[in-house]
Amino acid sequence: MDGWEILIYFLFMGVLLFIGKILKTKLPFLNRIVLPTALLGGTLGLIFSDVFIRGSYTLDKDIMTNIVYHCLALGFIALTLKQNKAKGNKKIWSTGMLITSTYALQGFLGILIVMLFFSDKFVGSGMLLALGFGQGPGLANSFANMWSALLGTGVSLGVSYAFLGFVVGGTVGVLLINLLSRKKKIEKTKRYYDEPIQTHNIEVKTVKEVSVMDGITIQIVIISIIYFLVWATLYFLNGVLTTEAGGTIGDTVYGLLKGFNFIIGIFYALIYKIIIKKIEKAGKNMDFMTNDYVLSNLSSLFFNVMICGAVLTIKIDFIKEYGLLLLVIATIGAIFTLTYLRVMTRRVYPEHKDEYFVGLFGMLTGTASTGIALLKGLDRNLETPVAEELVLGSGTAITMALPLFVFLMLPSMGYDVVDGVLIGANSNQVLFEYIALFGCLLFVLVMISILLLRSRKKAKK
Repeated sequence: MDGWEILIYFLFMGVLLFIGKILKTKLPFLNRIVLPTALLGGTLGLIFSDVFIRGSYTLDKDIMTNIVYHCLALGFIALTLKQNKAKGNKKIWSTGMLITSTYALQGFLGILIVMLFFSDKFVGSGMLLALGFGQGPGLANSFANMWSALLGTGVSLGVSYAFLGFVVGGTVGVLLINLLSRKKKIEKTKRYYDEPIQTHNIEVKTVKEVSVMDGITIQIVIISIIYFLVWATLYFLNGVLTTEAGGTIGDTVYGLLKGFNFIIGIFYALIYKIIIKKIEKAGKNMDFMTNDYVLSNLSSLFFNVMICGAVLTIKIDFIKEYGLLLLVIATIGAIFTLTYLRVMTRRVYPEHKDEYFVGLFGMLTGTASTGIALLKGLDRNLETPVAEELVLGSGTAITMALPLFVFLMLPSMGYDVVDGVLIGANSNQVLFEYIALFGCLLFVLVMISILLLRSRKKAKK
């Protein structure tokens, strides 16, 4: 039906999110594990589509991919615009370093396993572990589509890593909670619902007080302006870097920058915050320009749509080619992630070691909401500072993780691709792969050294 093409996908995902919420709330076997509503809704939509049921409805994977691509950037912009004040006495930077070092460890493991046991595959198929486990389906899907010529039928691989990450976090994480709660002799949580970690009261006395430019509208306008700047930047770079024939370094760089639209969005959002702060220092009241409560809800909306849509992009035809690789890397990645976080949280945090452990494990196999949900199993009312530090620490991790994206980009530059068609590997292939491998390892070692040094200094005080 004309005029409904794009809108119908959002309406469809709204229905899936509603059904997922009902099932998550009412079915005991679902609310006994940490499973995001968006993931459940997307999975239901995938199961009942023509991917599994021939003759059922067909989803345009390109449209879903574009929705995920844009929601990822919009969600990060909304998060970046928040004016959270980091307190100096908290271990926010240590938490950020621990998060980014885990990303790097996951990336190192993925690359190493592919090079040792699946050498016929592009090493990006292993690096997607760090994106799927550490960052969630949106970024993993974005990278997989950037590498579509190199991955072939494995474009669904990134989302599949994220899917397995959610399963690991939601099941193994709950098992950890049960073991730790027994050790601590506290009542274990029996149900895991999607509940907010904070409340906000909004009071409207009369209809006349409803502003023409209300808080939600202002935040949406600001996000829209910033994302317009992202589009304008990419439009300019497209004209400067790309050629009609394709296959040049400029085309490759533009393709990578296009995939990093969310980083460009974060950059402009940070510039906006700097401008607002300078205006405030000049004596102007700019509080009405930023509403953390609204921005949190908008980012949640974008990320929920992103997760649901990312699952709907999965194609099953990649299982034959990448199924074994996916299971091996995801399993080893989960084991190393759990072990690494257990060892490091005992060293880095003088207090609330178990709370940090389960929260970070949930976050680094799923998303921040997975980590908070697991944390509630040990800290029912979030009375410890762990929840706040996880959220703020993930914000600092975005900045510290930027060098890792350079390592993630390099292997793809070892191949020649023209108009989306793989021509073959070039002379830099092996060099770039080893730089990515040892770059991730070096990043892990540097972060561990800094974390241990900071912990020793804290212990001496």
